[in-house]
Amino acid sequence: MKRLIEILLTAGVFCGAAVASAHAADDLALRPTHSDIVRANNQVSLNVSGSYLDYLESSGSTPLDSERGWQPGLSLSGSVMTDIGLSNLYLYGNLSWSKGNSDYVGSFIGGNYGDVRQRDNAEIYNEDFRIGKGFEVNDALMLTPYLGLGARQWRRDITGAGGYREDYSHGYVGGGLLAQYSPAPGWVLGVNGLVGSTFSASMKTTATAGGAAITPQTYKLGNSAIYMVGASVDRAITDTVHANISVDYTNFNYGRSAVSPIDSTFEPDSRTSTVALKVGLGFAF
Repeated sequence: MKRLIEILLTAGVFCGAAVASAHAADDLALRPTHSDIVRANNQVSLNVSGSYLDYLESSGSTPLDSERGWQPGLSLSGSVMTDIGLSNLYLYGNLSWSKGNSDYVGSFIGGNYGDVRQRDNAEIYNEDFRIGKGFEVNDALMLTPYLGLGARQWRRDITGAGGYREDYSHGYVGGGLLAQYSPAPGWVLGVNGLVGSTFSASMKTTATAGGAAITPQTYKLGNSAIYMVGASVDRAITDTVHANISVDYTNFNYGRSAVSPIDSTFEPDSRTSTVALKVGLGFAF
């Protein structure tokens, strides 16, 4: 949490500096607002982030174990809006990484949820891609429906004498909409949402030194609906340098696996929610 507060304070200072610098960029006031949206969609940006993981395994309504906590990270994104073959063709890609500790709550075999409390390690990668077409409603508003495709990998290290490593992964595909509004020259506000489905969900177990004596194997998990929403602010400091702030929320489930023929174990139902706060610099082209 201390690191998250530092990130938010940095964001506040960063935005203040961005606004002050933007007042000196007279050329921004000369551009029509709709070009600010197109310009914001033609840039590469690097962001620092704070991501909150909220994961819960359950059997019916009974909780089995959970992981919750903030992890710092980085993300690199790039987007293009061009008229090649299609007016306002929109292409977007994002790679993000976060790593840190989370609060684990679980139980001993035959015990109750909450009997075991410890700190575990978490490392998460996300890859997100979009392709769509922008429609200019007016000079200040653009709507861009898009097709989204991506993947997620989560390395979960359960520590202690009963610990081991779990690697969760899945892909997803869905449809979304990006709405962007330019209230003043140099400013672009954006909101987006996607509804889709996960696919190829799985969890691989690995024994760790000093941990539980498990049989390493891979469990195929049930797929589910996935929901992604986000909001962003893009401020052009100059024609080339932009300041970016965003928040993104994702929610999905993993369905219970089949019982393993190796040792009669299985992976239970689970649900995952994440919130990512990002701040950084973008370079328009």
